[in-house]
Amino acid sequence: MARVVLITGSTDGIGRAAARQLAAGGMHVIVHGRSRTKVDLALAALREELPGGQLDGVAFDLGTLAGVKRGAELVLALAPKLHVLVNNAGIFAPERVLNADGIEATLAVNYIAPYALTALLAPRMIESAAEAGEPSRVIDVASVAHTRGRIHLDDLQLASSWTGYAAYAQSKLAIVIHAMQLAEHCDPAQLVAYSVHPGVIATKLLRQGFGPVQGKPVEQGAQAIAMLAGGVTTEPSGSYFDHGVATPPSSVARDANLRKALWDATALLAKL
Repeated sequence: MARVVLITGSTDGIGRAAARQLAAGGMHVIVHGRSRTKVDLALAALREELPGGQLDGVAFDLGTLAGVKRGAELVLALAPKLHVLVNNAGIFAPERVLNADGIEATLAVNYIAPYALTALLAPRMIESAAEAGEPSRVIDVASVAHTRGRIHLDDLQLASSWTGYAAYAQSKLAIVIHAMQLAEHCDPAQLVAYSVHPGVIATKLLRQGFGPVQGKPVEQGAQAIAMLAGGVTTEPSGSYFDHGVATPPSSVARDANLRKALWDATALLAKL
């Protein structure tokens, strides 16, 4: 039986390229997008490119906790087995906006949503690992920007110091920490987690956040994600990868006390 992978934000960009690479490699890929129309268009194109590929799709909004919970329900109904979750979807916000939960949008989409979605899907992933005889995997798509981020424990919403880059860097630092904390909390025989900087890739997010920067092809950015999702690594759970190579994350991410404090604060925000 093919291993099943859900890739968030996979109707375009790096996510779509990773979906194609993993489906071409024989995995059963669940494509995710916010819009059902975009999901269906992506599925149609992938099915044309990969006749016989195992592909499904789900549409839900990662911008609110209600959307994440609804999405987890859709995934669990669609996938009796789930072996890999790639938390790829992300934004670079042009202005400070709070979502319906009162959470700043960058933090909500780039960090709170992956935290909540992972928690809601983890029981199914652990069950699937037991039957498969190998651990399930969580792949968190991070960024080298995490090295410039700070975790503002007293103001995670950045109400007093918001800039688009500060919010983005904090969210990517938080997602690196998410993978490290999952490694601490989960039996590596059941679930392993990694974070990955895919490189400076020519995506919509790069253009929105950083202007006319020359990025590399999305196919190149997807390679490290596909490698980790496919299980091609012997690095320990919690490792951070830069361009496919295990690399120490920032010194902030290595602060165990800060990681625990963020984990506890996140549990309150996610209401799980």
